[in-house]
Amino acid sequence: MNRKSTHVIVKSHHPKKKKIFAVLFIVAVVLAGWLLFEYGRSRAGFDGLRAARTESMLQSRIKTLEEEKGDLSAQNAILTQASEIDRHAYSEVDRSLSELQSEILELKEEVAFYRGIVNSPEAGRGLHIQSFRLESSGDTQHYHYRLILTQYVKNNRLISGTVNMVVGGVQDGQQVELTHKRIAGDGKHSMKFKFKYFQELEGDIELPAGFLPLRVNLKAGTDGRGKAAAERTFSWSDVAS
Repeated sequence: MNRKSTHVIVKSHHPKKKKIFAVLFIVAVVLAGWLLFEYGRSRAGFDGLRAARTESMLQSRIKTLEEEKGDLSAQNAILTQASEIDRHAYSEVDRSLSELQSEILELKEEVAFYRGIVNSPEAGRGLHIQSFRLESSGDTQHYHYRLILTQYVKNNRLISGTVNMVVGGVQDGQQVELTHKRIAGDGKHSMKFKFKYFQELEGDIELPAGFLPLRVNLKAGTDGRGKAAAERTFSWSDVAS
């Protein structure tokens, strides 16, 4: 009988160790690659730490500039508002100056006008109806009048009195005369005056519908001792505008 010898071969198997070795190998490869990469950058003149510091400085500078930009924007807004206020104030002053200049010019013209009245060589002694004007208010029947009375006497005494106005014309084919009381806006019979050298009287009149004015008669008379009188008749077309 033949005996067969039996040999058993035992092999150790550790799968976990293989995995650990594999992971360590991969880590070693990655680390070696990173070190090699950093070495290459360093050889090329790149300094990671210096780059990080530079980036930090740049970020800080950007923040500072942003803050300065905000401050300058705020200052610009304030200056813009102040400029607007200055321009508005200048406009107001300029407007007021223009109004004053216009008023001064009007006053100068008025003084020259009245000086011409007082010093007129044609003005005789006593009371005078110097001028009379009518201005339409837009309504053909409503007018604003302006009457100037003057006097020239040696002692320049104060005089007072009244002026009566009568407007003559045609209505419904008939000659009609309208008294001051009928056409005046204040309903008074006449205009009163009181002055030493000259006086301007103003007021409004309203003509009845259908009335065609042709002339205006004015009679002025003083009160008291040494009465004086003046009378003038104006063509409506000459005095109305």
